[in-house]
Amino acid sequence: ALSAYCEVIDNAIQADANKIIIQFETVDGNKGYQHIDKVVFGDDGLGMNKETLHRCLQLGWSSRYNSKKGIGRFGVGMTLAAIHECKRVDIYSKESGCPTYKTYIDLDEIEANSLNAIPEPVMEEAPFQYKNCLGDRSGTLVIWSKYDRQEKNAKKLIEESEVHMGRTYRYFIWDDDVSLKINDKNIY
Repeated sequence: ALSAYCEVIDNAIQADANKIIIQFETVDGNKGYQHIDKVVFGDDGLGMNKETLHRCLQLGWSSRYNSKKGIGRFGVGMTLAAIHECKRVDIYSKESGCPTYKTYIDLDEIEANSLNAIPEPVMEEAPFQYKNCLGDRSGTLVIWSKYDRQEKNAKKLIEESEVHMGRTYRYFIWDDDVSLKINDKNIY
């Protein structure tokens, strides 16, 4: 799970994001166990144009082959990382001076044969409750839902994420290149 999250964070860093926000939405289960309902990633990076947004969910596609700007490749790309963890990925993105566009992939719809291609991005504002995760002028919002591969209590996974992200992105954080927050907690 941690490497999967890093795929999204690395994309944000490569898009010149200065602010990266991760929000875990959880649901209480039996005996204090918390289930992850959604993981929301937001940034204030450059955003994606409509064409790039449409292609970004294609397996194996990248607009940044051989880029050295981020940490590096975590091995699988954002789409495979996402579908390893959940069944639905919604992506909203906007470039400076442009409207926000949205596309998605849903494995349940693919299985039911009601989705056979990545939908053409449509002009759609990000959900109100996540607007603070996007930059004022540009940025990208990635929402993982229908989370179905959780191996640990969400409390433990969130704690591990805080430590892992602090270690993994320490140079970006130390150099004040990136502000990283997990559930409103600054990561150092």
